[in-house]
Amino acid sequence: MKKEIFDFYSYLRISGTQAAARRREAEKAGIHVPVFLQADISARCNLSCPGCENGCVRTKHQEELLELEQWDGLFREAEQLGVRVIFLTGGEPLMEREILERASRYQNCWFLVFTKGTLLNEKYNQFFSDHRNLVPMLCLDACSNINLVKGGKSSYLYENLMYAMDALSRRDIVYGTSVTLTSENRHRVLTRGFLDGLNRRKCNGVLYLIKDEAEENTAGTENLFWDGSLLLNEEEKEEVKRTLKELWEDYHDMVLYTLSRSGRFFGRPFEKSEVYRISADGNVFNCPAGLEKLGNLKEKNLRSILQKQTVPVDQ
Repeated sequence: MKKEIFDFYSYLRISGTQAAARRREAEKAGIHVPVFLQADISARCNLSCPGCENGCVRTKHQEELLELEQWDGLFREAEQLGVRVIFLTGGEPLMEREILERASRYQNCWFLVFTKGTLLNEKYNQFFSDHRNLVPMLCLDACSNINLVKGGKSSYLYENLMYAMDALSRRDIVYGTSVTLTSENRHRVLTRGFLDGLNRRKCNGVLYLIKDEAEENTAGTENLFWDGSLLLNEEEKEEVKRTLKELWEDYHDMVLYTLSRSGRFFGRPFEKSEVYRISADGNVFNCPAGLEKLGNLKEKNLRSILQKQTVPVDQ
């Protein structure tokens, strides 16, 4: 008998009560705690892909990076404050095994590990099987034709990603995918055909990343493969929302979201939630694009940095 896909959406919707209560208590004390954090735990990558979201490493020297104990302290404090989901990004997060092991200790947080999948092997598959609060997020830009130089179905990345998905699904490991959504590929990746292929491999969700005007203001980033020509216009963004709402009805067991670089989130069950970002060297920003620096974790703890942030209460 074929095993059904784990209903990750329903689980997220009904769980997280304790974290929500902690966020409300923090809000009463003048501390705004976002539902989501993005943490750049690695400034290293084993690949050099055109169009990469993190194509330019902002930190020049190893001594500038947060150390293992500092990341551990951040995860502990984030859990205590009620952060629900932490995106572990890079670089390539799988190059930071010790940091991932520390993250696995904090069972009240979900850690989404964004990876190209080339470092996924039997040991890592066992690691994710043993630590179910860490969720691999396979970056599928190689499958969406965003990078024609190295992408496409004949590429090494594509074949490796398909192998990784099959290996994860055989172990019934909850995993998701991410795709950069553009004006060029939206009719290919925001479709039932695309999602059916993922669904057959027991993928539990898709995060569609949308580049926007914030991309131009990202400090320190110079991506020669992104000239802004593929940005979605306002009409296309509205069409994406309408399409996503339709897809929710057919793929109710999958988590389908869009997230812009300016931190705008569209999806269920966290429609009104924003995403704060922590860079590899400890800077805390109010959105993934890093438009406003709120502080640095080497100087203050997260609670102090989030104190008196005047933003709307999240869900």
